[in-house]
Amino acid sequence: MKANSDKSKQSKKATRRVLAGVLCGASVLSLVLSLVMPPISQAIANDAQAAPTEETVMGGGSSSESTDVENTTNGDAENQNSDDAEDDASEDTVDADSAADGAEAKGADDGANGEGAISLAAENEPTHEISSGTDLKSKLLNKDLRDGNGAATFKLTADIECDDEIRLEGANTKITLDLNGFKIKHDSSASPLFDVADYATLTVMDSGKVPEKVADGQQLQDKDEHLTPENYGKTAIMSYDGNEVPEDLTYYVTESAASGVGTTEKIKEYKATIKGAIVGVTKNSKMRLINVYQHGTFNLESGAITQKKDCNVGNLIYAENGSAVNMSGGYVCGASGSGDGAGIMVSNEKGDVSTLKLTGGVIAGNSANRGGGVYARYSEVAITNGIISGNSTLGAGLGGGIMAEGGIVTVSDGYITNNRMAKFCGHDGWGDHGGAGLAANNGAHVTISGGQITGNYSEEAGGGVYVTDVDRNEESSRSGMAWLNITGGIIASNVSNRSEGAGIRVGQMVDAMINGTTSSKVYITNNHCMSRFDWGGGGIFVQGNSNAGKEYTAGRLFVYNSYISSNTAGGYGGGVAVCPTGKTLVTNTDGTAIFGNISAGVEHNAAGDEHNANGYDPATNSGNEGKPHLSSGGSEKNQDQDAYNSEKFRENGHADFFLAAKDGHKEPLAAIIGKMLGGGDAKYSGSKELKEAIKIPADGGVQIYRSIGLTSDVHVGDAEANNAQAAATTFITGNYSWDHGGGIMSNGDLYLGVPADTYVYPSLKLKASKALKNKQTEKEEMLTKDQFSFAVYRKDSDTATAPSWKNDSFSDGDCTLVGSAKNDAEGNITFDLGEQFVDKTVVANKITYYLVEQTGGDSDIEYDHTVYEIEVQLTDNETLLMNVPKKDDSSQNVPLYVHNYTITSVSATRRSGGSTKALGIMERDGEGYYSIIDSNAEKTFTNKYTPYTSSGSWTPKATKVVKGGEMKEFTLEFANNPDFNNAQTVKTWVDGDKSQTLSFLNASGEGIKYSLSDITKNPFTAGDPTGRGASKTFTYYVCEKNESSIFSHYKFDQSVYKLDVTMTDQKDGTIAATNVTYTQTKDADGNPIDEAVQTPVKYNDGSDTSKPTSIPTFINTYSTSLPLSGMSGVTLTYLAGAAMLCVAAAWMHVRRKASAKGGERRE
Repeated sequence: MKANSDKSKQSKKATRRVLAGVLCGASVLSLVLSLVMPPISQAIANDAQAAPTEETVMGGGSSSESTDVENTTNGDAENQNSDDAEDDASEDTVDADSAADGAEAKGADDGANGEGAISLAAENEPTHEISSGTDLKSKLLNKDLRDGNGAATFKLTADIECDDEIRLEGANTKITLDLNGFKIKHDSSASPLFDVADYATLTVMDSGKVPEKVADGQQLQDKDEHLTPENYGKTAIMSYDGNEVPEDLTYYVTESAASGVGTTEKIKEYKATIKGAIVGVTKNSKMRLINVYQHGTFNLESGAITQKKDCNVGNLIYAENGSAVNMSGGYVCGASGSGDGAGIMVSNEKGDVSTLKLTGGVIAGNSANRGGGVYARYSEVAITNGIISGNSTLGAGLGGGIMAEGGIVTVSDGYITNNRMAKFCGHDGWGDHGGAGLAANNGAHVTISGGQITGNYSEEAGGGVYVTDVDRNEESSRSGMAWLNITGGIIASNVSNRSEGAGIRVGQMVDAMINGTTSSKVYITNNHCMSRFDWGGGGIFVQGNSNAGKEYTAGRLFVYNSYISSNTAGGYGGGVAVCPTGKTLVTNTDGTAIFGNISAGVEHNAAGDEHNANGYDPATNSGNEGKPHLSSGGSEKNQDQDAYNSEKFRENGHADFFLAAKDGHKEPLAAIIGKMLGGGDAKYSGSKELKEAIKIPADGGVQIYRSIGLTSDVHVGDAEANNAQAAATTFITGNYSWDHGGGIMSNGDLYLGVPADTYVYPSLKLKASKALKNKQTEKEEMLTKDQFSFAVYRKDSDTATAPSWKNDSFSDGDCTLVGSAKNDAEGNITFDLGEQFVDKTVVANKITYYLVEQTGGDSDIEYDHTVYEIEVQLTDNETLLMNVPKKDDSSQNVPLYVHNYTITSVSATRRSGGSTKALGIMERDGEGYYSIIDSNAEKTFTNKYTPYTSSGSWTPKATKVVKGGEMKEFTLEFANNPDFNNAQTVKTWVDGDKSQTLSFLNASGEGIKYSLSDITKNPFTAGDPTGRGASKTFTYYVCEKNESSIFSHYKFDQSVYKLDVTMTDQKDGTIAATNVTYTQTKDADGNPIDEAVQTPVKYNDGSDTSKPTSIPTFINTYSTSLPLSGMSGVTLTYLAGAAMLCVAAAWMHVRRKASAKGGERRE
């Protein structure tokens, strides 16, 4: 037992010794690994640079998976929310839609104007039920049922019939009738259902109403001559029950949305269910269903006033003699009137002016001879909300939606939309009927400050708005004439089919003004004039009078701060066109920008056949489809044919402006200036009088006696266009005319800007001369074309002073720059100022100009600061252009003159430094030029020139490195050629640093020197004419001289480096290196490197302290070394050595223990 125990103990001790040895070895191995692992880790990182990228991708994928999970959850929630929203929206009612789109048209059931008022009445007054026609009359007339103020509320409890006439009279009669979803039928050939008179008030409401339904409809896409007629003038539709009583109304609203300089339109369909209603049920009736007179008041808050199918009324609502109709909701619909104003008529008949105030509700589907929806006779109509839609005339009349004979119409909000003037009168060129949306005559005053007039269709003239006083042009005075004042709102997507003025027609004896504001802009957009006979007018037409002695009756249109662009004409004048009887003035004050419009091109039948052999056919309203579209010459207005036959006119442009008139006019028909709204140059070019190609300078202008065609070179996005858009408050864009005048067509008087006398300064032509002398030699230098600049200024005010110089600082003295020029190669300077259009009369028939040289940017030149004062004596030739109304009193006319000045004499005075010299009268040469020169001087202006010079240097550097030995006297070579001919050398210092950076310097200790002449030799990059800013790239080479025969134990670096050095003039007299690179062209063994793999390296000799130094470096090695197998070999070597150390240590430990016991081996 003891023996076994001893053996066990010996075995455990042996085990402990072995373990101790292993631990010792492990400690040694740990020490070794701590030394070798860092470089091993770095090697692994260098060998696996792609690994972090891979990890990033994996990380992104992991994150993406997590996000996908989240997105799935969120997506489910979103889908659930979307489903809820769709369920809510599926009811498709006005109430639901209005919450989603605040800009949507509001129909009859506006809660603010309807139910709120009704609720208030119900709270304050007792309500009495009505169940029969007998109840209706007896209870409404029973004063005992009224409160102390005469007010009472009645509610229907059933459909009833009442053929009686119920007369409500007296200021103490204030009746509210709640239809409560039921109908009152009234059968009478002449008698009203209700008379409301003598300050009595009747209010009708319907607490049983239901919301309208709306279908979003379609976007209007019609453009140019392509038109879908059924999308315009969409009349309202009534549907009836089995008893032919209205039960539904469908009407259409063309909604317009303004954005930037234009609008877009969309048609929406509204369907209203008619619950409570008052219904006329008599055929061939002339009754006024609701008859208001002697200062009575009728209020419609909800419910419908209508008629039975195929029946008639005189008017659904009629008011006269100071009475009032107030409509805040409900419907006036479906009536066919036997006279005027089937829907509502307000009149001054038998006394005072009556009024219609439309603050809500819908007037739709009514038709009459005039004013299908509303007819106002010398009364007042105020539209602040609501909708007038789908009404029409019965034949050739005025005013499908509204007709105002005299009186006042104001539109500040709401919609006049899809109304129709239904029939062409049969007389091409008359244009006496129209105004599908709104018509007015007989001295009516129409003001539009907001709202939308859209989608209306006239078979004749004036699709949107038509204002005329043609019936009064026999009067000798314009006093009391009609006028139209537009300060806001949208007139868009209206159509005139067979006459002029799709958006607006301004008739004879009418003054119209369009003047938006920054907060209330005017848009006249996307209207279509489809007349193939008349001259046109897509956006606006202004009617003149060609009858002798009747010119004063012409319509007059004043447009301020307008932007006229993107309009199209099938003929000429996509922007503006003027035909024979019109007069036009384009001024610079609150004026216009006309550019970017489209017209026909240069098309012409070279064979000489008559244009448009397939001409206009009045029976079918077809033909006139050749290019260009020309008028049919109504009223002998065929001067567009003259333009068509003029090659000079056709080929020089006519897209933006066109005028054509008979030959022989002694007075100008138009005056146009070259500056556009916003102050920019309109860049007009075109032709004049069918004979002469012209360009209008920004400060110039042109007067027209017969014809003009103009196209602007300004484009959308140009600074001139952007400035015009910023200044504009009226936008006339996107309109179309089959013939001429896409934006505006006028044969009346058209003023684009503030009317004022026009002063036309004569075309002054000046000559001057230029010399450049070397300041050092006084010899005259050669000039180059356009080397120097010169200017002419004009003194336009009493406070302006002569331009002057103080040292090199110039002051224009608040004079106006009117001309600029440059010299030619011979030093000649010429100015042709052209006609100068100004807005101020000439004082004492004298204009003072100043001729100066403009200082350039060349500091080597002393510029001539002489100022020449040029005095021009003139004669005023005054011509009456037209008579215009005073801005603050349109009944008063003011004559408008064009003052054409001619030159009498030109004299000059020379001012230089402190001296002044009168040069006397300048003579005009055969070409019309006046030469400005001192008889004692050689040239008008003389500059002095000091040639510019510059210099600089660059010092090339390279680095020499020795490894494994001592630094010897090695040699580096530098040359400007790859063969190193005439190379410059530099040597290292013996026993110096083993890395030495050497500079290549000349005998004077300087680098490479450069002069301006060095860097301006071809090839080089030119600077300005003086040489400033010039640059040139120089190429050099550097290598180490191979001296292995002297230093045989060194392996020499045989690399060759090419240096590309760009030296640039700094414009301050110095030259500096602006870009230096070096490229290795031979490797260390002297082998050429393929150019395809040569890589330039940015040179940095330490000057740029923000980046590492980087210059050509040459490395010599003293002894050879065994080849390495890379970091992996090093790693294996270290690991093998470490393992051997561990084994040795363990063995020594075991042996030492054995020796301690006498050398006896332990088990």
